[in-house]
Amino acid sequence: MAVTKWSVSVDEDLAARVESRVGDRGLSGFVARAVAHELERDLLDEYLRELDDEFGEVPSGLVEHIDNAWPS
Repeated sequence: MAVTKWSVSVDEDLAARVESRVGDRGLSGFVARAVAHELERDLLDEYLRELDDEFGEVPSGLVEHIDNAWPS
């Protein structure tokens, strides 16, 4: 599999948290999974906006009802 090498800058505190969790060797895989996850979230957001455009937004009262029925 071909790879592309990037250079990115992140806040020192965030970098320390990631490094403490994955160590030096797991950083690339961790970042790749995080980027893939964010892309999936973006696609889901786009899809939900398309559904809202086509069918209208879910009424807030219904959202509250479902939240109460299925507490997290």
